[in-house]
Amino acid sequence: MKRLTAFTLVILAGTSAQALAAATAEEAARLTGIFQSYFGAEPGVVTVTPEGDNYSAKFYFMPIFAKIKDPNVSASMSPIVMTLSDQGGGKWKVTQDQQLDFQFKAEGVVDMRAGAGSLKSEGVFNEALGAFESSSSDVGQFALQQKVREGGATTSVDYTIAAVHYDTTMTGTGDAADGTVKMTFKDLRETIGVPAAPDGSTPPMEFSVASPSGAQDATITGLKPRAVNELIAWFVSKPSLEAIKADQAQLKDKLRAALPLFGNVSGTMTLDDMSVNTMMGVFGMQKLDVLVDMNGVVENGAVREKFSITGLKVPDMIVPPWASSLVPDKLTIDFNLADFNLAAPAKLVIDNFDLTQEPPLKPEIESQLLQALLPKGAVSVSLGASEIIAKIFDLKLEGSMTASPMAMPAGQALVKLKGIDEVMAALQAAPPEMGMAQMATPFIIAKGMAKAEPDGYLSWKIESTPTGSVLVNGVDPMKMGGP
Repeated sequence: MKRLTAFTLVILAGTSAQALAAATAEEAARLTGIFQSYFGAEPGVVTVTPEGDNYSAKFYFMPIFAKIKDPNVSASMSPIVMTLSDQGGGKWKVTQDQQLDFQFKAEGVVDMRAGAGSLKSEGVFNEALGAFESSSSDVGQFALQQKVREGGATTSVDYTIAAVHYDTTMTGTGDAADGTVKMTFKDLRETIGVPAAPDGSTPPMEFSVASPSGAQDATITGLKPRAVNELIAWFVSKPSLEAIKADQAQLKDKLRAALPLFGNVSGTMTLDDMSVNTMMGVFGMQKLDVLVDMNGVVENGAVREKFSITGLKVPDMIVPPWASSLVPDKLTIDFNLADFNLAAPAKLVIDNFDLTQEPPLKPEIESQLLQALLPKGAVSVSLGASEIIAKIFDLKLEGSMTASPMAMPAGQALVKLKGIDEVMAALQAAPPEMGMAQMATPFIIAKGMAKAEPDGYLSWKIESTPTGSVLVNGVDPMKMGGP
């Protein structure tokens, strides 16, 4: 549904004249011309007709798909039909209620079909903003089937969602807008079939993923809706690579105008009671939470990804009884990346690419791109407060380091563990043929180097230096004769 909303935003962004109070044939013709401009000169793609005080807009993509000259490639899509109502002040109420079907096939490569049994949406598009200032959408019975053939083997995907609901808001201007998206879904199911390895090393496998419900919240700041829409419209108007090459100077102008695309995007996603059914049994988790926060194509590049799993379950057949207490029930991993620059290398690429040459970028640009990407010569990688909790232990981790292609990584980390004796006992209870007894020596050394904390944890402060040495609580293990 998000893609459909984005498409609607594109076609409406060109409406600059004041909406009329009543639908007329003249205004319908004007709107047809505006919307048609987003799909090149191919006739028959857009039809706008007056219907009382409103306009019915129909977008039919078969004339565009017909321009595909490869006889082995075909595509089709059901028409998109919308009703546009004049709200005055450059605002349009846009409604949609239909089914949707899309098919794409490249003979011997991919065969895909996607669609929705019902697609209902209502929103208010603001011409001055160049986006929907609000919208609400419902998708029912969404389904996707895909088969990909590679190396004589076929991988299949069958994906369904019973219902999806979206609410969006957007404020600002066409050059700088902030928005939110809230989504909930019900009954997600995905089945993936993987063929056997050509050498027979693995059999054909099938696994399925299911979640009865979930939600997603996202916020975007500094979006440039007008420039992004114009960039999309430019590509739509270029039906071939040759057309793009012939007008690449304008492409560069469109790219420059669209950067940095957005200032920041952040969001959270939750999957409830997720299960993964495999040949080894059913893996499950009571809840999966994902957090993503990233900047756009800006100087202060930053990315954060945080994963939290609660109620993790592992099939009994892959966990022997002696190891059941070692299986985590809860884990959180918080990964951060910073101190890189995306704006400078993007500018270098736009200024220097030439699509008429092979390769489009000269080899000497590569070193300049690396220098532009890493203005400090290194990227900062950090692990925020992370934790792994099992029945008999609690492991906490956090730290940071700098990584560079020109130098050894350097940084520090703090590791805290409660339950080391219980872990050692569990490993010692393993059958001799498992070879767990050899883990005793490292655990004994680690325990000897640990610092006892008041809260019952043992802690290890680990430091690495550009020279390659490592200190654990201020001591170099290599000088102790340890591993």
